[in-house]
Amino acid sequence: MNHFAQRDWPDRPPAIKGRFYRKSLLIVLSITCLPTAIIGITLYLLGSSHIGKEVTSSNEALLLNAVKRINGDLNQLELTATQWAFDPRFDGSLRNVDLKDQYKVTQNLYRTLTVMKGFYPLVDQVHLFVDGKSPVVVSDFDGIEAVSSPGDLVGYRAVMSSKQGAFWLNGFPRVNRSDDHTVALVHKVPGIGQPYGTLIFYLDRDKLVSLVHELSLGKAGSSFIIDEKGRFVVTEKGAGLPEGTPFETALAAEIKQRETGSGTFLYNFQGETYTVTFGDFTRLGLHWTYVTAASLSSMTAPVKMMSRMIVGVSLSGFVVALLLSWLASKRIYHPIHRLVGLFHDEKRAPDPPSDEIGFLEKQWRHLNRESRELREKLEQAQPWMRSSFLLHLIQGHYYSFTEEELRERMNAYGWSMDGKRFLLVLLQVTGLSRLKGRFTDGDAQLVSFAAANIAQELTAARGEQADIVNFQDLSVGILLSFGREEPEEAARGSAFQLGASLAETICAVLKVQSTILIGRPLPRIADLPESLRQLRQAARYRDVQEETQILSLEDLLPGMGRETVPYPFAAEKEVKQAIRMGLPEEAAAAVHSFVEILVQEGGKEMFVQDGALQLLGSIQHAILEAGYQPRGLYGDDDLYDELRGMRDPDRMTEWFRVRVIGPYGKALACDKALHQRRLVERAMEYVKGNYDSDISLERCAEDLGTSPFTLSKAFKHIADINFIDYLIQLRIEKAKELLDDTDMKVGEIALQIGYQPSYLNRLFKKLVGVTPGQYRERKANLE
Repeated sequence: MNHFAQRDWPDRPPAIKGRFYRKSLLIVLSITCLPTAIIGITLYLLGSSHIGKEVTSSNEALLLNAVKRINGDLNQLELTATQWAFDPRFDGSLRNVDLKDQYKVTQNLYRTLTVMKGFYPLVDQVHLFVDGKSPVVVSDFDGIEAVSSPGDLVGYRAVMSSKQGAFWLNGFPRVNRSDDHTVALVHKVPGIGQPYGTLIFYLDRDKLVSLVHELSLGKAGSSFIIDEKGRFVVTEKGAGLPEGTPFETALAAEIKQRETGSGTFLYNFQGETYTVTFGDFTRLGLHWTYVTAASLSSMTAPVKMMSRMIVGVSLSGFVVALLLSWLASKRIYHPIHRLVGLFHDEKRAPDPPSDEIGFLEKQWRHLNRESRELREKLEQAQPWMRSSFLLHLIQGHYYSFTEEELRERMNAYGWSMDGKRFLLVLLQVTGLSRLKGRFTDGDAQLVSFAAANIAQELTAARGEQADIVNFQDLSVGILLSFGREEPEEAARGSAFQLGASLAETICAVLKVQSTILIGRPLPRIADLPESLRQLRQAARYRDVQEETQILSLEDLLPGMGRETVPYPFAAEKEVKQAIRMGLPEEAAAAVHSFVEILVQEGGKEMFVQDGALQLLGSIQHAILEAGYQPRGLYGDDDLYDELRGMRDPDRMTEWFRVRVIGPYGKALACDKALHQRRLVERAMEYVKGNYDSDISLERCAEDLGTSPFTLSKAFKHIADINFIDYLIQLRIEKAKELLDDTDMKVGEIALQIGYQPSYLNRLFKKLVGVTPGQYRERKANLE
């Protein structure tokens, strides 16, 4: 089965397809292509005429809305101008006001004109013409300007003489700017009575052009507005007597010749046919005509395009249907091809099978046979999976599972959970350190395995419904199950009997100590991790001097934590004193005595372990006082965590000797050797500087701040020579130098190096072999 699962499936199908592929391709072609052809023909016949009508109707509606919008904007402006003309701020009192001197009046007029311009977006500027002794024009943009041009003054007064109170002017120039023409709305002020001036609303050229541009029905064409004389009011290029294009000029002439005020007609210009629509604007005595022309080819382009699109989409749909049919047949055949590729062995049969379904049926039967074989292997592995699940359950790894989920899993692993309660028994093995040569500290897993096997055999022999859990740390869990109707006392009694047999057998077979802890009956599986925690805590109350013990959690819980045991402070003091004095061996012996006192007075594992943890802290404090950092000795190792995992007093004693005191002793020895070397170096320098005086070991030691014994021992250990011998050698070498380099007499040399002449002669001859005089003569002869 693994051989088939790991095969690489080929990316392309085999060159020769089987019968299943050909049948699926024909079926998919029939399903997809025929409906697509029918739909395409129907769309082409019905869609073209409908699209043409919709395009024409849409263009007419757009044009009508644009005309209404322009009419509405201009009507709103006319109404606004009339309202401002009747405003009290433009009454007849302005006739006799000198605006250049009356600052407040002028400022108020500026503000009012600014508000009027901002009130209506279509307005570019608002001017107030006041016809007085000195005619002026007031605007928010240019301020107060005198009408200096006689032509402008005639124009303004001609406007005032009009019979109409408000009217539109096409190409009305701004004051003193005869070349700046635009469309303007003029209203006399005040609205009632003899006018003294006019309010002139100049329209924004760009916004007028934008309004006219909305009349356009396409890019190929034009839109504009003309007055009754045929002059351009607004085109798409500008406003206020703009110049039109040749096409617009010819079309305006054609419109002027027509008698009707509105209509639609076709117009030919330079070989291009346009559809033209025109209508009237009546604006306060003026008659404007809007004209919009669109190329007929651009108008019918959507219809032609949509017709072509329908034909193209229909053909594309047919082609896509063919392609999809082919892809769908390949997709349908894809899983069959993949299955054939997974099962087909090209080495045995190069050509693919012609009948794919028959081939797959044969392979399916083969897989069923292999599946049965794998199921049998899984059943063989189920005991291991069962024990692994129980180990994780008791250790609390399934804390997020509910009681129902845990029972479902246990049922799946073969447990019968209906009406069951549980009782956890913990077997703990100790005393391995006493069996020198049989077990070592590294054999914990081996001993745990042996203890688990013994527990398995005993429970099977007794007919107990039990499961064994090997924690691999010299402890074994035994999960007993019993019915809900069975009394708890009977269940505990059966557990005590099993514990007694188990302790006796382990002691006889493995020759180690054992402690059996009996838990409380549990109605819920989810309570097993808490029961294990309580049993491990209760195990600390075992008597370390007993070979075998059976403890019940029910009996221990009421008194746990209330017992007190005297702490051996005197023994702790001896350990600390040995540490401070730098005596590692004496410190290790004191630790052994400390642990023995704890065992004799406390007896229980908890008290021994707590005392050992307290001692560890005291030792580290003493080491710190001695000038050594515990971190420098032990690195990042967690000594407290290591000590907490120990249950055997003998192992604790050995651990203190090796792991705690050992590194301190090594550091102490290294520092002692360094101290001795520095002391000897200082002593040598002292001797070299004072060899000519009466020097001795005692005097040198006193001057160096040490004892003669320490100095003598250090000299012998470091220099491998006694202090006196070193002094003699140094004096003899100095004597040789003086004999070689000077003409001093022997007696003078003796006094120079701190000796009597007679003593120097004897000592020199003893060490060199000749007297000082003979040494000098021999040296002279050699030269």
